[in-house]
Order: sequence, then structure tokens, then C-alpha cells
Amino acid sequence: MAIRKAALSDPSFLKLKKAYDDRKAVLKSWKDGGKKVVCVAGYDVPDELILAAGMVPFRVTGYYGGERKSAEKYLEYSFGAIWKGLWESIAEDYAGLADRLAFSNSTDMFLKLYYYFRTLKRLEPERVLPELFYIDYELVDKKLKSQERNEKELRRFKAQLEEWSGNKITEEALRDAIVLCNEYRDALGAFSQLRKKGNCRVTGSEALVVIGGSLFMERGEAIEAVKAVTAAAAAWPEAEGTRVYYVGSPQEITEVYEIAEEAGCNIVGEDHDMGARMFDTNVRTDIEPISALVERIMTRMPGSEKGSIKERVKFVGEKLEDTQAGLLLTFMNNNDEAYVWDYPSIKKQVLDPEGIASYTIEKQTWPLTDPEGLKAKFAEMAELGKEAK
Repeated sequence: MAIRKAALSDPSFLKLKKAYDDRKAVLKSWKDGGKKVVCVAGYDVPDELILAAGMVPFRVTGYYGGERKSAEKYLEYSFGAIWKGLWESIAEDYAGLADRLAFSNSTDMFLKLYYYFRTLKRLEPERVLPELFYIDYELVDKKLKSQERNEKELRRFKAQLEEWSGNKITEEALRDAIVLCNEYRDALGAFSQLRKKGNCRVTGSEALVVIGGSLFMERGEAIEAVKAVTAAAAAWPEAEGTRVYYVGSPQEITEVYEIAEEAGCNIVGEDHDMGARMFDTNVRTDIEPISALVERIMTRMPGSEKGSIKERVKFVGEKLEDTQAGLLLTFMNNNDEAYVWDYPSIKKQVLDPEGIASYTIEKQTWPLTDPEGLKAKFAEMAELGKEAK
């Protein structure tokens, strides 16, 4: 199934796909055009603050163009495929293009990467690396003191952005940026409705292109493109296959989704930061902007690493009901095994009572060492999902 002719015939989809397929070209064009860009690693770095400073956010993803020689040289075995790819992009592929890089502690691996890059800057001062900033949130504890601490962290980031941009971030500019980003999230939310059961008009790989491609556009352009592709996709043929909800390692390219689709599956929702985590909730406009940004960060979709078991059980249950998926897939790259710690509770409280099947695929790498073997696993999974329903 994968990316179908109907999508590839649509100009709005092709525009998003061009940005998705050649992210480095987007970054280069912005830099060559004189834009001040802040590269972002972590899905809790607020685009709103960057935009309010008159700068442009650019999501950094892994390098998929070949060998990751720098990552293999500098990173230990515990770094999985996603993190090695991210290192390679920053250290090598984007060298000279990425001037500023903001990390957040969405996962502890971002903290490790931040420390490694900070050390590399000290040990190899001649190397071209971006200026670094790290936002150290409290994401596990949701008490008032955590809100206050996180607001302090965002005000510290605000001050850094003002220094980087040379612009003062006014409350009016920040409120305008919040409205713009809410509109962006609303557009992605409307697009995601085209993955619903009974009216599933997009495949998982097509959805990845639209969601991911929009990250590599300026927000106004992204809103226009997502709205256009949503209108067009409503008339695309229905996407078939066993409906699967995905939990696990982020998928930054469509390779794994396309293999799943070839084997009879259709991933109709995902719990990773190139999916619905980008647009699950909006920022309130009726309270002080920094407080509103922090409130969203603390109440959004709970990730496997920072969410409690209770939160994860509730969230996964809601998403399975919303997507009407017949199977829960846990997909993990090598050294990404944290995604199963909440599984026993999810199985006991959600999967078994609802008769929803589950499947686990682990120890995956990039490049994929056995794509045919992976396809066979997905085919087995597709049949399991059919039987469960």
C-alpha cells in the first residue's frame, strides 16, 4: 500500500514530501536566506518562543544518507539507532548550517547527547558545532512546584533566545505565536481524522510525510499545505489493512511503515514524536503565555519515559479507542527497551478486557539488517490483528 498514486498526484502532498525528503535543503535555504534558525532536539522545546523572537524552529532528525562514522567513533554502544542518527546530523551533516541548538529532556537520551556535544566542543574547539542550550524540565512530578520550576526554565530559554536574536520577546508577540501554533496543531488534528475507522483515507506512511514534512516548513506555509492536503485526501481511496496503533522508537523516515503496509498492516496512530504527540493539545490563550506553555508541556500525551504507569494506561486506552486499532505494536530499536516497562499494566487493564491483540518487535537497527524478516513479522502481526477482531 505505502504511498499511493493518489497522494503522489497531489501538489500539496508533494510539497510536504519534498520538505520531508530533503530536510537539509530546507535548513540550507533558510540559512542562505538570512533567517535566524534554532535547531530543536526534543518535542518539548516550544516553537512559540522561537517564533516570538523572530527566529525559525527547525526539527533536527537523524542522518539516513549512509554510514554514521562520527556516531560510531564517539558514542558508546548504549546509544540506539535514533540517537546515533541525531548525532551524525548535528556533528557532520548539518555542520556549518546549524548555528544554535536547543535540547529538552523529553527523554534522558537528549540529556546524554547534550553532555556529549558540550564535551566535544571543549575537546575539539576547532570543530564547527552549534551554540547549545538545554531546557531541564521537571516532567515526572506534576505538582505546583514543578509548574513553577518549569516556568523558570522557559524564562531562562526566553532570555537566551533574546540574546541569540537581538530581539525582545514581547507578550504580544508570544501570544500571536501561540495562536499561530494552535492553528498549526488544529490543521494536523483535522488531517488525522482521515485515519479514522470507516473513513481511513491515508496510510501510515502518507501520514508520516504530512506530519513530518510540516515540521520542515515555516508555520504559515505548513498550515496552508496541511489544510490543502486534508481537503484533497478526503477523496483518496480508502486505506486498507489491519489497523495498528504504534508505540515505541520514533520513526523519522517511512521505511518501517512501508514494510508494515506491504505486509497488510496500516498504522493508524502512533505514540512517538513524529506523530500525534506534535498536535495532541493546544496552548491556552486565557492565561499568562509562559504559564500556558508550561501547562501544555505538563498535560500533553505522556511519553513512556516520563509518564507514570497510571497515565500511560489511561492514555494508551484512550488512543486505542479513538483509533479503533485492532492491535497494539511495540516497536523498539536496539537499546530502546524502555518502551515495555508499562506494557504489563496496559495489557492487564486495557488489552485483555477489550480483546485487543499485541505484538512486540525489538532490537531493530538502521540500516535494517533483515527487512524481509521484518516484513514476515508484520505479516504475522496483520493476521493476529484480524483474529483478535
